[in-house]
Amino acid sequence: MRTSKAKRVIVNADDFGFWPGLTEGILRAHREGIVTSTTVTANMPAAREAMERLSEAPDLGVGVHLNVSQGPPLSKEGMALAGEDGLMHHTAAGVILACLCRPWLLRAIEAEFDAQIRRVLDHGVRPTHLDSHRHTHAFPPVFARVTALAKRYSIRFVRWCCERLVGPNWSAAPLKQRCVRWMLNGFAAADAVIRPEVRATRGTWGIAHTGLIDARWLIQVASVVRPGVTEIMTHPGCADDVGAGLTRLRESRRIEMDALCDPRVREALARHGIELVHYGQL
Repeated sequence: MRTSKAKRVIVNADDFGFWPGLTEGILRAHREGIVTSTTVTANMPAAREAMERLSEAPDLGVGVHLNVSQGPPLSKEGMALAGEDGLMHHTAAGVILACLCRPWLLRAIEAEFDAQIRRVLDHGVRPTHLDSHRHTHAFPPVFARVTALAKRYSIRFVRWCCERLVGPNWSAAPLKQRCVRWMLNGFAAADAVIRPEVRATRGTWGIAHTGLIDARWLIQVASVVRPGVTEIMTHPGCADDVGAGLTRLRESRRIEMDALCDPRVREALARHGIELVHYGQL
């Protein structure tokens, strides 16, 4: 990771193409707000239309949101991850436990991730980076395969799932999300030795506060972010039309979309000398 005296922030909106309303919200948060980057859930049915709409946002950095938790697999090998309905239904813990109990599933995960990257490339999108749905790629055995795929396709960066917020007075995060952060920080220590050159940031903020990001939180980020590059993980969108059970983040997505478009947030970033960038500009 290169360090710099400049303070640069990547504001990434996850789940592009997950559902039409989420795509619309992400494009709005880029067009009217501070979102600089997004990642495509290439296996979801709305992904094709979402990628066709990228012509509306030529300055938006676009990566791949690798996904073995939801939706239909794109690869033959990925069918090992699907249920009888042909869809994947896995929590993050479920993926980890499955890999520990059945290590051969790592090959299926790698093949599915490979197919998703190729789907994005086939649509003429040159990915700026890789991350994953429910942080699956941070699990060290999976991280090793994701970084190998990044090398295969000349994708320079992979999200660094390590969150260490600085400064006091952060709003309380749920215990479950604090446990997720603790686990990911532990994984990051192991991932650091696998292929450190794919790490571009100090870490990713927004993990413990997933679903709780509002304008106040973003303004606080602006006041404490340190020199170097920091990624802010967000989930904006209009989730009113999202199928039942597909996401726990519903009303929070609209709140995040409005916060990302709040002029007070942009003013705070400018006041603290923060440059908004995406991975392709590093």
